Amino acid sequence: MQIILIIILGFTVYGDSIKGKFVWDDYFQVRDNVYIRDWANLHKIFSEDIASGAGYKAPFYRPVQALTYMLDYSFYHLNPGGFHLTNILLHISVALVIYWLVNLMFSDLLLSFLASGLFVVHPANTEAVALISDRAESLGALFMLLCLIFYIKYLKTKDVKMYFLLALSFILALLSKENSIILPILLLLYHYVFQVKLNIKQFILPLAIALGYFFYRAAVIKSVLVAAVSPSLCFQRIPGFFAAITDYLRLSVFPFNLHMEYSYRIFQFSEPKAIIGVVITFLLIIYAFIKRNQDRLITFSIFWFFITLLPVSNIYPINESYMAERWLYFPSIGLILIFAYYLRFLYKLKMPRWFSVPFIIAIIIFYSLLTIKQNKYWREPISFYKRTLEYNPKSWRVYNELGLEHASLGKYEEAVLDYRKALEINPNVSGAYYNLAKSYDALKKANDADEAYRKAREINAGFVHQYYEKGNRYAASGRYKEAIESYNRALELDPNNIGLSLELGNLYTLTGKYKKAIELFKKALQTNPNVAVFHNNIAVAYYFDRNYDLAVKHCDRAVQLGYSVELKLLDWLRPYRKQE
Repeated sequence: MQIILIIILGFTVYGDSIKGKFVWDDYFQVRDNVYIRDWANLHKIFSEDIASGAGYKAPFYRPVQALTYMLDYSFYHLNPGGFHLTNILLHISVALVIYWLVNLMFSDLLLSFLASGLFVVHPANTEAVALISDRAESLGALFMLLCLIFYIKYLKTKDVKMYFLLALSFILALLSKENSIILPILLLLYHYVFQVKLNIKQFILPLAIALGYFFYRAAVIKSVLVAAVSPSLCFQRIPGFFAAITDYLRLSVFPFNLHMEYSYRIFQFSEPKAIIGVVITFLLIIYAFIKRNQDRLITFSIFWFFITLLPVSNIYPINESYMAERWLYFPSIGLILIFAYYLRFLYKLKMPRWFSVPFIIAIIIFYSLLTIKQNKYWREPISFYKRTLEYNPKSWRVYNELGLEHASLGKYEEAVLDYRKALEINPNVSGAYYNLAKSYDALKKANDADEAYRKAREINAGFVHQYYEKGNRYAASGRYKEAIESYNRALELDPNNIGLSLELGNLYTLTGKYKKAIELFKKALQTNPNVAVFHNNIAVAYYFDRNYDLAVKHCDRAVQLGYSVELKLLDWLRPYRKQE
């Protein structure tokens, strides 16, 4: 019955998020990620980073996350609702595994239910659930919790199968989210708190997996650790960690004003948030040591919070922000367990149940209502960005993303205002200048567009879009040789950009360089063999290259995929071949 209630609670508070659209990092991880659209690309998600399928470079190697996107796409294609449903199911699964773990450690079904129930409805977890691209949080948490469960069961039963499941879960956790590397520390925490004798042989396999992960990651994406470029030094970021602890504790108890994109800033130890964070950290750790023999749950939970928070402390820079709500997802289990412990204590007191039970129910309902309300924040992109700016008006990235949304709706005047605001905040973003230039182009303001393109080139001489835009302009004016040179330069800088490959391939066909065109179209088909326009374009190239059998084959395939192929298209291309 308790498990059913947890599942019902999960769907009740997050069911509305199924109506949400793609937003923020969902664009490059899902919407524009061509790798997830075909199982033939399976090897690519295990050999490249999470953003490669969209033509970007990211320091995150998360193939299990990308694999779940492939599964979603197989069922739902690019319907955001299907991806949101998977996020909800994963979050509920994490809550159920928490129920299992707590009962395994403390043999208390009421405590397990309260901890699981609070976790599944807590508003602070909304970002990790409502944002599709934050799926790594629930995946990493799920497999890490399973690691701990199988380890505890192995210690109790000495069943080798449990040890094998531990290893498998640890591998899946590492391939879901990088901070899973802290598993050995959590295993040691269990030994310390529950005073279980440690056998070093039990640690050989987890340590070997962790070491192997470092080497494999370095070989695959040429990076051992996730790192962000930061203008501050390590010791300068330490006060920010304590300030974040203050905010995380507040959000855990009073989850109001939740939002995306916390500001980058350097805190001083003299600031109130940092002082409070230092005092609370010191007192909680001392209390945990004192309570080790008297109350293992409190000790375990406090250390869990701080240990699991370390990888996202930003002392080692992983992000420009000093904190993020999604980073609280896994550490919050410790805080929620303490909260559940005291609610259970209240329930067990010799007082009328008419007080304790309604009080517990009221808290769950209160958090549930806050979560349901918060889900609306993530539903629609433009309202999401505007509300984010209310909390962080100095985020150039949010203004840039808002501009892209306005431009996609044809609201170019509004987009121009957004890009200008982004550039006021950070005048060194070449991408914002490029986006500004595109909107000026759409508004037929050629001089303003040229100036924006010029500034983009000044900021980043290697910026791929300048060459792409040059290619477009040369092609439009019939200067095909210069257009091909510009497209090739762009493709050198961005070799995974399928759109560029298609543009260049079409130009090669137009100028009679059919074999070069065929080579590029083949590359596009290897990425996704079920796109009709790829087959159409290569059929045209094969036709002019006099390889009629293959032309017919690809032409027929284009028709099967719903593309309207007509002879007049070939007739249109024929004069250009004759001119050559």
